[in-house]
Amino acid sequence: MLDAVQDATPLDLLASSLTPQLRSLLMEGQSERIMRNIAFSLFQRMRHSVELLSCVSGVISHNAALSALPDVMLVGITELTPLRGRMIVAIEGDLIGAVVDGMCGATSGSTFVRNQLSAMEKRIGKQMIDLTLAALSEVLGNLTPLKLKVEQYETAASLIGIADGQDWMISTSGIFASDLGIGSIKLIVPYTSFEPLESKLNLQAGLIGPHASDPRWISVLDNLADMTPVELRIEVVRKWVSIGLFQTMSPGQVLPCRLLAEAIGIAGGVDLFHADFGQIDGYVCCRPTSISVKEENTSVATPKGQTPKLLENGRTELDQIFGTPQTAQAISGKGIVERVPVLLTVELGRTNISVKELCQLRQGQVIVLNQLVDEPLAIFANGQRIAYGEVVAITPDQFSIRVTALARAGEQGEDIAA
Repeated sequence: MLDAVQDATPLDLLASSLTPQLRSLLMEGQSERIMRNIAFSLFQRMRHSVELLSCVSGVISHNAALSALPDVMLVGITELTPLRGRMIVAIEGDLIGAVVDGMCGATSGSTFVRNQLSAMEKRIGKQMIDLTLAALSEVLGNLTPLKLKVEQYETAASLIGIADGQDWMISTSGIFASDLGIGSIKLIVPYTSFEPLESKLNLQAGLIGPHASDPRWISVLDNLADMTPVELRIEVVRKWVSIGLFQTMSPGQVLPCRLLAEAIGIAGGVDLFHADFGQIDGYVCCRPTSISVKEENTSVATPKGQTPKLLENGRTELDQIFGTPQTAQAISGKGIVERVPVLLTVELGRTNISVKELCQLRQGQVIVLNQLVDEPLAIFANGQRIAYGEVVAITPDQFSIRVTALARAGEQGEDIAA
């Protein structure tokens, strides 16, 4: 909570969607390889271990790219022949200092705060820029031959500029560490410079070709599919009944519905399959018998020998089927509320499986549920847990559910996820 009103910058939620991203995939896909080549070149130069800690690539404005440059650095502004525009190669002063210390035989890094580069550090820094350009040319050379030439060197951010302030730039940063220090190398390229490469990549189906597959993207999706859970529910009863039934529900009451011939598997409110069921090691299990489920007939159960009266709009007069509960307070003479239909469902059990497992589900595969064999079945009204019950035989070949207990107050909030 702020104590006083402060000025705030408006947040543009559409900014990311308006930012150009396609060509940045070129540098994003190759940036780590470029930076690892640089690390190997630095190792050869320093004769000390050099490790690439992280590598980040993205699209930002020209002003934002310059504001992210280190305070002490050496920058080489380079022509991108035959591509259009110029590129910034910025070597952080601390990294240059670590390379110089390594070349001079130092065994520990300097602890002083560096405010500027010495003459030797500038000379070594220029060689590090050359190593960076060589690594960039080697990696991108299979796409187009690059002739990278440094036009000028600068050490102050105020003297650097290769585009207008709001022009989009592709910024790639690598953080390097050695025993003698840590520092960064940044590559900043105008977004428009990669337009010729974009067309070439599309034709060759390279990194961003229309028919190319990105292994990293596929790997991320596979991991998400493995980790993302989906709740799978198995229903054995599904019937529209009068709301008056629930107002008079009590233990021992047999519900006016029959068990389905086959259970139905549901995920996210979608019927996925029919299944038969059994038990394994004391737990209820089911086995899909058909993967597609046709819409079930969920009309109101009618007692044998009675024909319900149809209203003018085709609805069933539910009073004739279940009767009006004596304890219900009628809003009108016919008890309108008691005739409101509610979806009654009974669950055999539930389980959580991953999205990948759900997609690979096949007929005959056994699914173990979280329901113990001797536990009562949960009864729901419009997805709200209201009671528990057990299976009873109505006739030798027909079964229904008898209510054994009502759900407690805390359990009544456990809605079925839509």
